[in-house]
Amino acid sequence: MKRTFPPEAKARAVAIVENLIAEFRQRIQGTAWMSDPTKREALAKLDAFGRKIGYPDQWLDYSKLTIVADDYFTNARAADRWSWRRDWAKVNKPTVRTEWGMTPPTVNAYANSSLNEIVFPAGILQPPFFDPNADDAVNYGAMGAVIGHEMSHLFDDQGRKYDKAGNLRDWWTKEDADRYVAQADRIVKQFDAYTVVDTATHVNGKLTLGENLGDFGGLTVAYYALQHALGNKPRTPIDGFTPEQRFFLGWAQVWRELMRPEFARFLVSSNPHSPGEWRVNGPLSMMPEFQAAWGCKEGDPMVRKAEGRAKIW
Repeated sequence: MKRTFPPEAKARAVAIVENLIAEFRQRIQGTAWMSDPTKREALAKLDAFGRKIGYPDQWLDYSKLTIVADDYFTNARAADRWSWRRDWAKVNKPTVRTEWGMTPPTVNAYANSSLNEIVFPAGILQPPFFDPNADDAVNYGAMGAVIGHEMSHLFDDQGRKYDKAGNLRDWWTKEDADRYVAQADRIVKQFDAYTVVDTATHVNGKLTLGENLGDFGGLTVAYYALQHALGNKPRTPIDGFTPEQRFFLGWAQVWRELMRPEFARFLVSSNPHSPGEWRVNGPLSMMPEFQAAWGCKEGDPMVRKAEGRAKIW
């Protein structure tokens, strides 16, 4: 762990998380469509976020798990029983909020609505998502947007139904909920129109809504968190690209993928995540910030018409 994810790397990742939470707070406070009662609940939920970054403060105790050499079946059965006993020991006891749902080497991240927490294992805090030696623009565009994505999940079409304690409770005014749904419906329609492999295989906008909301919200929050991180620093181009352009390139780089057409068709019918192409082009085409960074003009393929753009955070 010291070699692959040293303390200084964790410190920088923690700083990015805290910067995004601070920016999300400002975005909520400045949201025109959300009323004050709903804003108060949203801010309380944001302030109560649990943050798990890199690895747990307390590691699991495997001392009662016996492993033998050259016997996979015996080891698998022993691990299963160890896990089974551990789960049963939790019955009738308080929730342990320090437990992780992923191992530190896992290249993934998650938001848990029931615990109101965001979790980023050390496995994903590596290139191309996060590089302690890279500049802020690339890191905010890649890992920063992923962090914002998980934060946004706690306010997406399902996550927003949970309160700051992780209880399933409707804390929205009806008017605010209706406004939210109206903007989310724009995203559903947008992604319904996207295709993969051929013109007949469409992305399912409703199936992918939560993830699309996460991407759009995460990118928006991360972009403005980057602006605050840069402050009055010189906006020096690197390899000919401005910080704003590198931000969007960072996001595009993490979703490069190559798969067979058959697998692409399978995923589009079953995966709540949109295909990588549309995880990039979909939310970016809604962002005026992308349009400005690359000098796109109205009518260009990566500029959606204003009446079709969603606006949430």
